[in-house]
Amino acid sequence: MLRVCLASSLTALVAVAGCVGKAGDVNGGSQGSAGQGSGAGGAGPGTGGTSTGSGATAGSGSGPGSGGAVGTGNSVGTGNSVGTGNSVGTGNSVGTGNSVGTGGVVGTAGAVGTGGSAAIMPPPSVLPTEKACTSSQPGPRMLRRLSGAEFAASIRSLFSDTAAAAPIATVFSDPVILGFQVDASALLVQELNASQLMDNAEAVAAWAASSMSRLTAFGGCSTKDTACGQKFVKAFGSKAFRTKLADTDARIARYVALFNAETTYTAGAQTVITAMLQSPHFLYRSELGTGSGGTFTLTPYEVATNLAYLLTGNTPDDTLLAAADQAAAGTLTTAAMLDQQAQRLLAAGDTRSQFAIMTFMTGWLGLDKLYTTAKDGTVYALTDAMRADMATETRSLILEAFNGTGSFGSLLTANHSFLNKNLATFYGLPTGSLGTSFTSVPYTTSMPRDPGLLGQASLLIGYSRPDISSPTQRGHMVRSRLLCQDVPPPPANLDTMFKPAAGAQTTRQHFELEHSVGVCYACHQLMDDIGYGFEHYDGFGRYRTTENGAAIDASGKLVGVSATAGSPTFNGLTGAGSLGAYLAASPEVTQCMIRYWAYVAYGASSWAQDACTYTAIRTEAGAASNSLKSTLMALIHAPHFTRRVQDP
Repeated sequence: MLRVCLASSLTALVAVAGCVGKAGDVNGGSQGSAGQGSGAGGAGPGTGGTSTGSGATAGSGSGPGSGGAVGTGNSVGTGNSVGTGNSVGTGNSVGTGNSVGTGGVVGTAGAVGTGGSAAIMPPPSVLPTEKACTSSQPGPRMLRRLSGAEFAASIRSLFSDTAAAAPIATVFSDPVILGFQVDASALLVQELNASQLMDNAEAVAAWAASSMSRLTAFGGCSTKDTACGQKFVKAFGSKAFRTKLADTDARIARYVALFNAETTYTAGAQTVITAMLQSPHFLYRSELGTGSGGTFTLTPYEVATNLAYLLTGNTPDDTLLAAADQAAAGTLTTAAMLDQQAQRLLAAGDTRSQFAIMTFMTGWLGLDKLYTTAKDGTVYALTDAMRADMATETRSLILEAFNGTGSFGSLLTANHSFLNKNLATFYGLPTGSLGTSFTSVPYTTSMPRDPGLLGQASLLIGYSRPDISSPTQRGHMVRSRLLCQDVPPPPANLDTMFKPAAGAQTTRQHFELEHSVGVCYACHQLMDDIGYGFEHYDGFGRYRTTENGAAIDASGKLVGVSATAGSPTFNGLTGAGSLGAYLAASPEVTQCMIRYWAYVAYGASSWAQDACTYTAIRTEAGAASNSLKSTLMALIHAPHFTRRVQDP
């Protein structure tokens, strides 16, 4: 069986979106020795089998290209590109200001640009300031590589692999930026990934070919002839590439050539799968659209793909692809498709409905820190089962708000929570008739617990030290995650070691002694003065009224929180005049949530005139009292979700 490597064309393709852009970086191994590129020009995929260099071949005489090879040097070149005259550039090089053209492919010898490179923006450490809206334009066109999780989920969905039996390798190690693994400028394809992608594709294809039913699910035939090959290529390709492959699509003939080069149906189908799982059309989410004059409308399939990955973290299912077919045929508007399919995928009874809200909340609030924060077992032995119960409490409260009309503010002021006997016992609350399952329990003023999200152990444990609470960490979470305000790092060479404080009885006293002197206070007042509001809770989220015999002081101050509010004071987490009450009513919190959620939805933290998009989202969500679901729908309805402009 031929070894088919198409992945090396990824480097040039990604450069379109300004994500990679390193001249001539396809080299070595199966990619050949990387000739010097002359720009993003050239003919369609495999018009003559030309290679990226003089490296190993993918088999001369069988591959996507009218000359018969997958590039006799096995990679990008004029013999092996992406698309059929509608991929990257018409001679415009990546890195010289021109990005996506309309008639060419990726380089005439496989390199990106004319020796230059597309700028790689450094990942943001904070959300950038919004860029003023002057013409109501959406953001730029882009290509977004599937994240590692999306990559694995998509392959499993292609083969209905509910048992997780397919041997999917860990190909991508995605960086966590701003709490998420979504940043399009950071989801790169490095040189090593090409080999890893090929190995993974071969392993998955061999597994798929070990069961005839997995293969015949695509095309419904099993004969070794061109007609059956075409059926298989169209069926599998439409699913893998998340689009409808028309009979006239030039990719079909090239993949059928791969199929026909083998001697059996099984081997032919296996080779096609191997090639398609390395294709940029599978590995990348296209957000290029069609149009002219600098404005581009995303295709129904591009929109459906974005919707699927946003709401489910997975490739579009058959129902969503069928709706995209209708929109492409003109029998359904794209707007109607979005609303109908979003409603279906977000229905409370759908097992996928939790993904969108919980993925966002987990990354935004750092809820996964419940599992990753080291705790001192000599203070309290926190079991895995207890952590799971704490996570269930928070998830249940969030889902209740999301599936109803709740806003983030309502999560902060909720007068109830979801408990089982185990968690109620930990909290020191009455267990009554509670058992192993979770039940909504109303809070009363006599209960030793603050209701609302801020008083839940899942959040409190993640923002604390191994043995004690941490006003600094908890205050930093509020300042940076809920208010979108940057806290500068400590000066270089400053000793930040947390030292014992003589005479301190409470954690608050300790922090005040440590952080109120020298250069420390200028920054720590931005965090600690907020974090003191959490001091009724120790490092494990247990409620307390005293610490080491001294009374807890949970009063605090929001130093410089806004130009209009100044530095308001508060006391505790809930009730009138509390931190929770302030944050629930704060427009800054709502605006901040939208910024982070937009980052997750769009894969970019900033672009020219991005305030146009944020304003549209805030207007729609605000009309529905900023409910969580209305905010998500506003992200989907924003012009940026369906239209783009050419990035200058």
